[in-house]
Amino acid sequence: MEEKRYDLPNGFLCSGISAGIKEEKGKKDLGLIYTKDEAILGAVYTQNRFPSAHVQYCRSLTPSDRFRALIINSGNANAATGTRGLEANLEMALSLAGQLRVEPNQVFTSSTGIIGHQLPIDKIASSIPCLVEGLTPDCQSVAEAIMTTDTKLKLARENMSVKGKEYTVIGFAKGSGMIHPNMATMLAYVLTDAPLPYSAIQAVTEEISKKSFNCVSVDGDTSTNDSFYLISSNPVSEIDENSLDIIKSGFSKVAISLAKQIAGDGEGAKHLVEVRIAESPSKEIARNLMNAILTSNLVKTAIHGNDPNWGRILMAAGNGLPKNWNDINPPVSIKIQSVPVFINGEPASFDAKKLSEKMSQFEVLIEFFLHSGHYSLTGWGCDFSKEYVSINAHYST
Repeated sequence: MEEKRYDLPNGFLCSGISAGIKEEKGKKDLGLIYTKDEAILGAVYTQNRFPSAHVQYCRSLTPSDRFRALIINSGNANAATGTRGLEANLEMALSLAGQLRVEPNQVFTSSTGIIGHQLPIDKIASSIPCLVEGLTPDCQSVAEAIMTTDTKLKLARENMSVKGKEYTVIGFAKGSGMIHPNMATMLAYVLTDAPLPYSAIQAVTEEISKKSFNCVSVDGDTSTNDSFYLISSNPVSEIDENSLDIIKSGFSKVAISLAKQIAGDGEGAKHLVEVRIAESPSKEIARNLMNAILTSNLVKTAIHGNDPNWGRILMAAGNGLPKNWNDINPPVSIKIQSVPVFINGEPASFDAKKLSEKMSQFEVLIEFFLHSGHYSLTGWGCDFSKEYVSINAHYST
């Protein structure tokens, strides 16, 4: 991945300001993505049974072939807020539509922050003129505006060449806690000027999310607000398969980079953990196994302590594999930081002190081999620290 830059693809403008939603004075908490002309949008949303107001609203508009704007607030999730929350979300969309002179169904919304507090719609509505006035061809301000417990900006960029023409993909995201597949407290936006047909954008969005944002887990909790939007300012009627593959590759690189940045910025995290499942008989088994390892508190605490306790990894895997696994499949193998620790069902000899030193690096790699198929899957998570408990013990106070 090349060095991050913040300039947007052709056809996009962005803005981020402080609307006074967050208690910290001057902290950006209201953002806007705007397209100069009608664009196309695909999106996937949380599977949580209590979705936020913005998820309920945006689902009814997705996919879209007339997109013009997406307004994002942080500091308030507008989830579990009943009828008032739905009305506030709609008012936010209507206020922006009026200011931009577009139709309300061309405006999408996103919210993130604390659950169960009514959205301060008066503050948001009164700030919209300033938000629109601040539109620029740079996404740094909106990337800042969507942060909550994040400690750093999460941005990624790729350039692509399709039939001799250059296109750009840029993405930004927020997410630090309440992160688990099927999406996470995670908002992510991937913007491009690459050509895409409306007929394909939703399927492409779902495909990209499966190999990126749905492979991230910080704490095993799926949020009420998780949303991933893919927007192209260059809708076309059709595209050849080779060109589409090039474009999807660019999307995947950006989305995977953002997913890893989210995992690496997990609340209180000291390590980014990458789990690679190899030689699985099916994608479903690989995904269940990956999630079992990523979400195990015993594995996460061992990683935090640089402890090469592979028994915890095996324990977690045993809870993620089918009950009849040992009856029909060969023994498994495990590597930590590329060091074999368990091979074909037998403990391997290794220098625990040296491996612990390797585990003190920021990135820790766990490889789990099932030796029973050709499917593979990679996911990302983080360790479990005292800081995570402290952050979440006082989140609403």
